[in-house]
Amino acid sequence: MLATTEIADRLSDGAAAVLSRAPGPLAEIENWLLLASARELLRIDRTARFWRHRDALGSAGLWEGGALGTSGHLGAALASMHGDGRVREAAVGILSRTDAPLADRMLAVRLTDHVWPVREAATRAVLRRTSLTQADQIVPVLHLIEGRTRGAEVLPLYLHALAGVHGEAALWSRLRRSTTPAVRRTAFQHSLASELLSVSGAVAALPLEHDRIVQSLLAHAIADRAGPDVVASALLNDSSAESRVLGLVRLTADLLDPADVERLLVDPGVLVRLWARQCYEEQGHDALSVYRDVALGTGPAAVRARAYRGLVEAGGTVDREVALGLVRGAEPPLKKAGLRLLAGSTVPADAPLLFEVLRTGTNRVARLASEVLLEMPAAWSDAELLPLVSSPDPDLRRRAWWLKRNRSGWDQTIADLEILLDHDPVLAALGRNMTIPQFAQPTEVQRDQLIALLPQVWPETWRESRVAFAAGLRGVA
Repeated sequence: MLATTEIADRLSDGAAAVLSRAPGPLAEIENWLLLASARELLRIDRTARFWRHRDALGSAGLWEGGALGTSGHLGAALASMHGDGRVREAAVGILSRTDAPLADRMLAVRLTDHVWPVREAATRAVLRRTSLTQADQIVPVLHLIEGRTRGAEVLPLYLHALAGVHGEAALWSRLRRSTTPAVRRTAFQHSLASELLSVSGAVAALPLEHDRIVQSLLAHAIADRAGPDVVASALLNDSSAESRVLGLVRLTADLLDPADVERLLVDPGVLVRLWARQCYEEQGHDALSVYRDVALGTGPAAVRARAYRGLVEAGGTVDREVALGLVRGAEPPLKKAGLRLLAGSTVPADAPLLFEVLRTGTNRVARLASEVLLEMPAAWSDAELLPLVSSPDPDLRRRAWWLKRNRSGWDQTIADLEILLDHDPVLAALGRNMTIPQFAQPTEVQRDQLIALLPQVWPETWRESRVAFAAGLRGVA
């Protein structure tokens, strides 16, 4: 998103090019106004008349004497945002006679104008633009201003005019294909409520949909209006966890295929697993035995990992040695499962294994290993962090910083001071948001570390720093 000064500069460049008939940035300015979202277009319009940038489009005199009439549709589009109401009104007159996508958009913007004659002329022009191609440009702006004081009444009038020309079905089918998410969502909501979109249409649209809000609308429509077989096939196999949960909630256990429910016992979604367990038990089956079989089976690592999680969620237990075996394994999903199972039952003897995982694991595995290590901060010291701190790999140095910092207290401050000295500027920036304990004094070891680090970070002024004051080091020689 551009800053207001950048918007003003672009408007100024565009006005200069239009008035001087220079071909330079004209195409770039037109593409900018065409591709901007409706919200950004209204922001551009507001910036053009903001008191700091009132000169961006030049004085009213520059657009008089025939200059506006010969500036083309781009000139009229720019002039329609001018601070002088007479210039805007003249520009609206030109745009209303222009058949260009940019004219459609800028006329819709003028529906929010504070000058009544400008707003009235723009309203008449917009209501005459009833092709579906023109609607693609106009409706997103009207949809955005519907909740505003000026121009809110035009959207229902315009939709009524479009429906009169093309019919309700064609109109809302077109709006469901809009590139503006808010318009698509409203179009699907209206189509489903008015039954312009059938159940079979919703079933066909659901697997192709990527917008979570539209997915939810479609899933609820299918759950409310379709038969059990359609609900099961459409929702229980959908990519959205909300759809899968909805399918399990809406169908009773006797209507569900046990094979479908068993598959959903190891679903990635925690709520899906919860409802699947309930349905599976209502069908008279044992979810724990399924989880044990899948966890010990030869299936994909991710599925086996979810089986271990489901086993614990269902009230089962996993031996510590099994969890340690998973942590020692090579598959990241099973490593993560093992670390989650190990949480809460670690002993100091586990620290070397956890540091090895911290050093060699993926970022997510390393973060889980760090969280387990933080459960027993007394079981390890800075000495175990040295291989990470001295590593040439910046990711390992970042892991060491994160682990030490999350011991909190003065370790948090010391970790930030250490990372400030890192030769990698990206890592060094992590230490700038330093946290300083207010009511705790550093231990002797921490005090020595601070005395060594502070002169390196702030060679001349370290005694005046907040860190030195909080640690009681201002008087240190």
